[in-house]
Amino acid sequence: MLVACLAVPAVAQQASDAVPAPAAGGEGELYLEGGQYGQRNTRASVAQKGSGLSFDAALEGERSSNYRDGSDFSQRNFTGGVEWKQRQGRVGMSADIAQQDTSYPAPQGLFSAFMPLQQRPEDSFVYHARRVSAFAQRYIGNLDLGLEVQQREKNATATYVGDSGNYASSYRSAQTQLAPRLRHYGKLGGATTDTEVGIDFTQWRRRTVSQAPGAFSHIARRQDATALLLREELAFTGPHAARLLFGLRHERVRLDPLDALAGGDWARQNSWDMQASYLLAPQLTVHAKAARSYRIDDDGYTSAGYRPLAGQLKREREVGLSWGDSARSVSARLFGERLSNQIVFDRSLNQQGYMGNLDPGRRTGLVLDASMNLGRDWRLSGQLQQVSAHFDDYPYDGPDIALVARTLATTRLYWSPPGASSADLGVQWLRALRYGNDFDNSCLAQVPRFAMLDGRYGYKHGAWELSLSGSNLTNRRHYGDAPACRSSIYQNDARQLRLSLRYRF
Repeated sequence: MLVACLAVPAVAQQASDAVPAPAAGGEGELYLEGGQYGQRNTRASVAQKGSGLSFDAALEGERSSNYRDGSDFSQRNFTGGVEWKQRQGRVGMSADIAQQDTSYPAPQGLFSAFMPLQQRPEDSFVYHARRVSAFAQRYIGNLDLGLEVQQREKNATATYVGDSGNYASSYRSAQTQLAPRLRHYGKLGGATTDTEVGIDFTQWRRRTVSQAPGAFSHIARRQDATALLLREELAFTGPHAARLLFGLRHERVRLDPLDALAGGDWARQNSWDMQASYLLAPQLTVHAKAARSYRIDDDGYTSAGYRPLAGQLKREREVGLSWGDSARSVSARLFGERLSNQIVFDRSLNQQGYMGNLDPGRRTGLVLDASMNLGRDWRLSGQLQQVSAHFDDYPYDGPDIALVARTLATTRLYWSPPGASSADLGVQWLRALRYGNDFDNSCLAQVPRFAMLDGRYGYKHGAWELSLSGSNLTNRRHYGDAPACRSSIYQNDARQLRLSLRYRF
């Protein structure tokens, strides 16, 4: 379970922020898209907004054969919600359902080169996810009382062909969360206050079945957590518009594998978040942030046999300056973070890979953002990111962390003249990377640097919009993911062109 360092309000509180309610009425959209490599996308959505009853629903289907011969990917999604709002409060519920199916031929190296593609066994993956939540909120003067109940289920099945035969695995997980909240709005001197307290009760269950040549395993695990949270925000009036925010979360987590040999593991963690902003002069703002967050291992898919990993701890700090308005703006951010026991999935371990903890590391960097209008019809924006990522307290202290680019630059040009047409064109440049398993800096090669070009052109006519978009327009053959030195290379997508049609009503 990933635990945020800031006590984020439950869904039942989100609508109480100072956002004006949308105008009453209904709306909808139909969307069709087709492209190279079997890319197909369809989407339909409707929404009804009013002072009393509101609802929305959307259906989406996606299919693609990608650029690998014989592969197939399909995905279907449904999202929807309904809400009844009155002056004294509101109640509602929402649901999300997703299903993915992926298949592709087993690697050619395992079979005769003369075996037809359609006769090879397939590697496949099926994934289902469902989330249902219900919430209620009651307004009593300056108090908001809220309660949310949420349940999530995930089911996955994977089969693939390995060097020794067929492998199959499946898992099912279910999570139930109860989140009561109390929120108070008030004043303190020359500042407005927004105070929130709450409790999160979470229960998580999972069963995993794995089958390999000569081996079978059935493992059940559970996790229970209780969290107390507090958030306080102060907004000062006056010309400098100062804002202060503080969040604190204390959580007690129990990881308890049900098989007797694994035992159990208790964890108590604290996270916090402090933020501040100050208007130095008109259009010039400075901000600062410091935070501590954590992540408890909820997978246990490790080489040690489903034993929980050490919890991940992250410390962050940031200071920034921004200047500008809607016509032009510039911002700069200095950031740093330290990670202990970072939880990652390492595909270089064994044939299928395992979860594991990285050694302590740190990242520091600078991010520059700028945008400006170039006349009435044109706008230019860009970002430059410089990052230094190193291991800390480690035998190989010094070399860059693998697969982390020191420099990333992006720029985009927008054209939106009066009338029906619009277009944009963007470039992304990535500096060379170190290969994934090169911890001791022994690999003499690097993942080469590359630049990608993408663009879009759209034309509107009434409620209709036709657009043509493309990614990797120069058809650059490149990759940014390579777990091993000069091997296990996963190429990025080739050039893809897509044509879409949208109708709004």
